[in-house]
This record gives sequence, C-alpha cells and structure tokens, in this order.
Amino acid sequence: MLPILLEVEDSSRTSEARNAARSMAHSLGFNEAGAERAAIVATEACTNLLKHGGGGILHLAANPEDLSIELLALDRGPGMENWERCLTDGYSTTGTAGNGLGAIARLSAFSDAYSQNGRGTALLAIIAPGHGTKGSAPRICGIQAPKPGQEVCGDAWAFKASPEGVSILVADGLGHGPDAAEAARCAVDIFDKHRSASPKEVLESVHKGLRHTRGAAVTITDLDEGRRIAMVAGLGNVSGYICETGGLRRQLVTMNGTAGMESRTLFREFTYPWPQGASLVLHSDGLVSHWDLGDYPALIRRAPGLIAGVLFRDHRRGNDDTTVVAFV
Repeated sequence: MLPILLEVEDSSRTSEARNAARSMAHSLGFNEAGAERAAIVATEACTNLLKHGGGGILHLAANPEDLSIELLALDRGPGMENWERCLTDGYSTTGTAGNGLGAIARLSAFSDAYSQNGRGTALLAIIAPGHGTKGSAPRICGIQAPKPGQEVCGDAWAFKASPEGVSILVADGLGHGPDAAEAARCAVDIFDKHRSASPKEVLESVHKGLRHTRGAAVTITDLDEGRRIAMVAGLGNVSGYICETGGLRRQLVTMNGTAGMESRTLFREFTYPWPQGASLVLHSDGLVSHWDLGDYPALIRRAPGLIAGVLFRDHRRGNDDTTVVAFV
C-alpha cells in the first residue's frame, strides 16, 4: 500500500485527507469505527496545520507489520512552546475550541510532537485498529514523496525485524516515474525473500534481480543489537548515517554503481559500531547531505518518525523523489 503525501495549503485538502485516511484504514482491515477514528485524526491534523502552521505537509503510511497507520503532519509555523499543555482539551492559542491535539492524542495508539519556536512543528500519530490500544513509540518510521509533477515515487523502502535486530533496505530507482518505481519495488520484493541473508548477499541478489529493470541505487543495513554492530552493503547514492547523542555523525560507506546495471565493482560489506542510544538515518538523494541533528536539540531522543519528518521538511531538495527512514 503506497504512502500518501498531501500539501495542505487550504481547507479543501481536509476532506481529501479525511477520505484518504478512511480508505487506508479500510484497506488494512479496520472496522467502520476504526476507519472513522483515522479520518478524525487526519482531519484534526490538517486543521492544525492550517490554523497554527500556515499550512504544511500531511503524510499517511500503512505499516503492514502491525496493520497501523502512521501519520506525520509537518509545518514551518511559529511552533509550540508547550506541547503537553496543547494536548489538553479546551486549551487553544488561537481562540478556537482547543480540541484538535487532544483528540489526536486520545484517538491514537501513540502520538508525539517536536517543535521549535519560529521553525515549525512535526506531529506523529500512530492509529491502531483497536480503540483504546496504547503503545510505545515505534522504532522505525519513514516518509517519502515523488518528484514534484510525478504521480508515483521512484523510491521504496522496507524493513524486517528479527530476534537479533532489524534489516532495512532503501532503494532509489534510476530516474523518476513508473519505471523507477518498478525497479525500487523489485528491490523490495527480493529483499523480502531473503530473510536470513547478509546485506552483501542480499545486494548481490538484488543486483541480479534488477537486470530487467532500469536499475536502482540500493543500500541494505543490518543492525545487530546483541553485538551492537551495523553491517552495510550498498551500490549508489542512498546515504546512511549513524547519529549519536553527543553530536557525532558517522557516514556509512557504499560502493559506486547501480544495482541491475553492468558493474565491475566488487560487492563489499562494511561493519560499524552501533552505540547505545544511537539513531540510524537512511535517505535517497532527494535529501541534501549536509543536515545536522545538532541543529535540533533533543530530536535524536524522540520517535523516529519525528526525526525523519523534520529532516524531510527542512532538507528536501524539491526536485527529486525523496525517502527518509529513521531507526532508533
């Protein structure tokens, strides 16, 4: 199920967001009450974007692992000085009823926000099928968008959890549009079929399997939480970074080339330490590479959806397909 990204510039987008959330909920098997909850959360998020942020971006993605919906609302407005107080029903900074953020928190399995004065707000909400189900923050989230003017995104990403940790793939199909999307989705399909293989072995299989496509840049990262290491194999310019709370950002090495194209590059796998409290960020080249989590105090300690969303909002090039994935 493909993610949905809406540029919320006026109230006409609110009904579109409401219908999209309801449709996604039905596709995931939510009952009618659950689908209505998803619709209300999307409506309130859009309303807050317009009233408090001057407009922004709404992103909806289905999580097939637990059949939930991940909602991100991103704006560049004045920000919120007190997120917890804004969650209280009846509290408002604009003279409205003040029920929006409180309703989002009440109807979601998990919600959180990151806000900076003068720089905007990122809101994350996880909507689960069962009402009243409250969960902890998800450990992995992603956001993606097609190149402006394109109907489909030429990027794709996927993950698979195991007792040892997690394996993540991000693929950027060569070029844009349906052919790029086909190459990226093919990489995901191959990744899904190789659940016990190493990143290098998966990359070799992806390289062979993409020869009937236009090819893709691909990076695969395995995080072993028992041994506290990250193992990485990649071809092309899908970037990866291990970010630590002290401000250190370690870039993951990938090889030159394109999966699916003729290449003389030897496939290599690199291993890095995975410190406690570190975050992993993977992104396609639709995001500029000079971002710094140090510009966002305490963001590294927040939910991964907020990390991915803030980086997407502030560092998206705007002329390419863009995918950002964060794991904490």
